[in-house]
Amino acid sequence: MVSTLGADLEARIKDLGLLSPVDPEAHSRWRAAPRLETIHGKAGGFLGNRKANASLLLQGVKELLDKDFELREGITADKYVYSRPAADDIIDDLASRCDFVVTAIAD
Repeated sequence: MVSTLGADLEARIKDLGLLSPVDPEAHSRWRAAPRLETIHGKAGGFLGNRKANASLLLQGVKELLDKDFELREGITADKYVYSRPAADDIIDDLASRCDFVVTAIAD
């Protein structure tokens, strides 16, 4: 049986006793940034989660992007707690200094 999306899906999730991980207010607070035409010469942010492999992965991505796109700047930052969203001060700093941000989680 194929179910339709939308209200039917929400009803089925409720019937199964499942909880949605989606914040219903997130859509009203956040919106996607406009797509960049290029990252050449841009300032990039690299946000890790304080785990060793995330830092290693982000460092490699940063080096590749810098080599291929001659980044103006590569700014690295780490979340305070790996299992929580980045704090507002980290987000605000990256948003004010970067044209784009790459994030990674890894163990």
